[in-house]
Amino acid sequence: MQLVQLGKSANKRSVAKQRRKILFIEPYPENNVYRMAPTERQALWFPKLSLPSLAAYTPAHWEIQILDESVDQVDFNAQADLVGISAMTCYAPRAYEIARRFRARGITVVLGGVHPSYMPDEAAQYADSVVIGEAEDLWPKLLQDFEEGKLQKRYRMESFPAMDGYRQTRIELLNQDAYMTGQCVMTTRGCHFECEFCSVSPFNGKTTRRRPVPEVVAEVQRIKEWRRSKIVDKMLKGPIFERFKTSLRFFSGIEDGTIFAFVDDLHNSNRTYCKELWTALKALDIKWGAQCTLFLGDEPDMVKLAAESGCVSMFVGMESIFAESIDETNKPFNRVEQYERQIKCFHDNGIMLNPGVIFGFDHDDESVFEKTVEFLIQNNMELAYFNILTPLPGTPLFDRMNAEGRILHHEWEKYDGKHVVFQPKRISQEALQEGFFWANHQFFSHNSILRRLFYTRQRLVARWAMNLAFRSIVRRTAPKGSLSPLSQIIQNLQAKLPTYETENLIPNALNSLREKVQEVSGQIDRFLQIRAHKGESFRELRVNLEGTLDRLNAKELKKRILQATERAKIDIILNFEHLQHATPAAFSTLADPQFIKRVASATNVKFMNLKKSFQQAVDPALLALEVGE
Repeated sequence: MQLVQLGKSANKRSVAKQRRKILFIEPYPENNVYRMAPTERQALWFPKLSLPSLAAYTPAHWEIQILDESVDQVDFNAQADLVGISAMTCYAPRAYEIARRFRARGITVVLGGVHPSYMPDEAAQYADSVVIGEAEDLWPKLLQDFEEGKLQKRYRMESFPAMDGYRQTRIELLNQDAYMTGQCVMTTRGCHFECEFCSVSPFNGKTTRRRPVPEVVAEVQRIKEWRRSKIVDKMLKGPIFERFKTSLRFFSGIEDGTIFAFVDDLHNSNRTYCKELWTALKALDIKWGAQCTLFLGDEPDMVKLAAESGCVSMFVGMESIFAESIDETNKPFNRVEQYERQIKCFHDNGIMLNPGVIFGFDHDDESVFEKTVEFLIQNNMELAYFNILTPLPGTPLFDRMNAEGRILHHEWEKYDGKHVVFQPKRISQEALQEGFFWANHQFFSHNSILRRLFYTRQRLVARWAMNLAFRSIVRRTAPKGSLSPLSQIIQNLQAKLPTYETENLIPNALNSLREKVQEVSGQIDRFLQIRAHKGESFRELRVNLEGTLDRLNAKELKKRILQATERAKIDIILNFEHLQHATPAAFSTLADPQFIKRVASATNVKFMNLKKSFQQAVDPALLALEVGE
């Protein structure tokens, strides 16, 4: 009797451990216009690590296949016991289609990733089970439940997975030759910043978890040795053309087994950790890129260490060149006035930059596109990744815009950063979409590429190949786009004009300048900065004056206002709040009756904060044009 019971137990263990197959799928619609050609992907792209990470947490008796639809086609007749799909918001419809087709064959489907985590009720309509949150700690339990026939409808993360002892990802299951580099490593997770548009801190936590440096170094060393052996095999075996192509990529440095991508959302989250990691990487003789904050450029010693450890490229979340937009998105650590110096610090150390830029913030008007592209070209930014502001589910931006009734639809496939899915504040939907197209074509034009790349010869071949790949994608996928006529009007209004006359200066009362003018005359701003942007009403231009207004630059200001009013029937409001000083002659120049008559015949020109700023020192004719907030 005892032997029979032992036999039954052994049989149960055998059944529980029988060979099974799981098919992991990273969805990407075949008909997506932005789908990269193989050569473009090999120049620009690297794979996501979510599915190779789960593969490392899958028991050994499971056979694993990973399909990245940006590279591979899904065989819907393939045999599998379980299908696992990781879905971003813009690929959710495709993920649901894949799930539906496999479930129609009776195959169990599990959905996870960012979108199902934030929209679990929606995802549950298409899957047998939904994983909510990071999955590493949940995955072994889910597989055990599946094998025992008691799969739950939902698995919810209770705490973030620890990074100590984190299993090395199964990148060998990916098609390494399909990407710029498949040598991807994760060193940290989470982000202690809370940018309004970003889902990282809500999904991965508002603190940063870090893997022990020795574990990261061991993984990098293992991957480097494995990948180099594969490349050498390809150089020595197979068709002559493939051997030649591999050799060319190897000796040009495009793919030599030493190029790594650290796929962290905030690689430089901790200075002490980075210092330890980058010091350790020196001995490995690799080249690497990551995502970091632009203000790392405030620490030249750290940027130098990064370069010495092999850093050749950084993706930086620049977002906008306008301080008002940066403030709006809860990203105060981005300081626009420091951008040029920070960029130069990276470039001085041979590190190329790929800034993420977003159009469509509430402060943005028609002028944002031209100004942004001009700034990027002037500062020799090697690449740029343009996006349209997108309120993704799970983000504070989504919640805010949803509450304001500004979200246009939930067609998730258009939530890809390339379509307008919300109602902008200071710009029309059409102008935002057209400006996005225009910026891409302008930045990746031949003239722009030549201007940006030849400031240095470092890694020129790789940088040239990446720009040409981006240019190819832009030309294939995006109409040329156009700028609104109002864009040029705003551009022409803006200027930084010198101040020559500094006698009898009147201080701005709003600035609380209580000292006598002669006591601070050496500290005054000897220029007039004219900054223009469209108001929220869509019917007015706000023109902020900063610095010092004298007779000569007031004359130029009048000229620019007249040109603007003649070209556009739009109200203009001059704001004196931020002006530091003005001369009596400047006010007399603005009070010219002919000037007031000409602008009045075309549109309304009003003054704001004039009386508060300069009290009784101005001509009554000007005060008649005063308007309140």
